[in-house]
Amino acid sequence: MTHYGRVSAVDDFLEAVVVLSVQGDDGATEGVDFIIDTGYTGEMTLPQEIIDRLNLRTAEYDGFETAPTVILADGAILPVEVYVTGVWWHDRLRIVEVDSIGSNPLIGMTLLQGSNLSVDAAPGGLVTITELSDTFC
Repeated sequence: MTHYGRVSAVDDFLEAVVVLSVQGDDGATEGVDFIIDTGYTGEMTLPQEIIDRLNLRTAEYDGFETAPTVILADGAILPVEVYVTGVWWHDRLRIVEVDSIGSNPLIGMTLLQGSNLSVDAAPGGLVTITELSDTFC
């Protein structure tokens, strides 16, 4: 399967956006607009309001003495709550970790691993994410 999106131009920022179906804890799905962030190494982020609405369960980290953290672009270290959800990705339900950060849903490089990302970097440009064959992974 190929995922399609568009480049949005909001407040003069060009952002590559795709809509993904995210599964709530009760099995219901919700379409969420995600900004593609190639500087983010995790799978995805969601704002707490969407996490609460989908009733996502907290990820379990046995043996960790401190909460998981992320390092922001400015070098700040931020503790985060991590949740688990299913997302429809390349025609399969993929179980992913979700960091509760900020107000914009993001997908990062770990989710994109094994995919080709193509962006027509102009307002309204096409965003295409295609699964790579096993020979490239």
